[in-house]
Amino acid sequence: MLSRVADAMFWMSRYLERAEQVARLLDVSFHVELELRGISGGSHNLHWNALLSVLQQPALTANNGDSLQNEVTRRLTFDLDTPTSIMTCVNRSRNNARSVRGSISSGMWRELNKLYWHLSDDEFRRTTLDAPHDLYEAVQLGSQLFQGLCDATMARDEGWQFIQLGKYLERAEKILRLLDAKYRLLTLPASQSELPVVNLQWAAVLQGCQAYEAYQRLYIGRVEPERVIEFLLLSPEFPHSVRFCLERAGEALAEISGQPLAVATNPAARLLGRVVSSLQFRDIDDLLGSGLNDFLETAVQHCLQASGALQHQYALQ
Repeated sequence: MLSRVADAMFWMSRYLERAEQVARLLDVSFHVELELRGISGGSHNLHWNALLSVLQQPALTANNGDSLQNEVTRRLTFDLDTPTSIMTCVNRSRNNARSVRGSISSGMWRELNKLYWHLSDDEFRRTTLDAPHDLYEAVQLGSQLFQGLCDATMARDEGWQFIQLGKYLERAEKILRLLDAKYRLLTLPASQSELPVVNLQWAAVLQGCQAYEAYQRLYIGRVEPERVIEFLLLSPEFPHSVRFCLERAGEALAEISGQPLAVATNPAARLLGRVVSSLQFRDIDDLLGSGLNDFLETAVQHCLQASGALQHQYALQ
């Protein structure tokens, strides 16, 4: 496959996955904000700045009497100057898809193009200012329709493998960052972290990973932080766990390179293999006992390094 086509496939998938994740996190945060009404303003600011941390954006303070929620939402929704805003990600995904329209199905292009023009409609933007759930839902459904059409209409060739690689690397990295940010926030002293809302916040983590119902089916009862972390890090079966995502990314890379992950010699495969092994052969007590934040930071760095190695090996820019 030409490196230009591989590049477009990889980033088309990665940017759309990022848009879906940002939309879901904003939607969940919007509903958490409603639940946090009546709690001190510091809790609200920590909550919204934790979201910015997940998306690698600098912390903000409210200006001109506007709430921090409105400022964060404005930047992460339609602001084309913000690299992780929904509109920026959908626009970049669409541009990549347009450059390889001959390599993807017409249905995939149609759904992505439809999503872009839907978000570009001024009337739709105005109607979602006070009720943003409709916007966030449209982004999530558009991304999932695209993924479904991808799986239903594309041959399992190198192009499809690069799409899987981009999607699962992006998903794993964001889940790791979300766990890191929330674990730091919710282990602050009680005066800062507002411990009475810990269960609410961890339930929001599950919802931000589309994992609440799957978690409840496995662990019937209240949300417990250790179980949430275990489920989102170590589950081999749930498609939004870090282990599942990195195993699928490793499988895609193995198909592309022609080498099984366990014996691959390229740097990206070795980095992915290292993280996957650390997830396959450790339990939650070991992770918590040895310092969860250090593990999460290391795993994020390995994902970033693997992405960089892929860019070098396959000229993905």
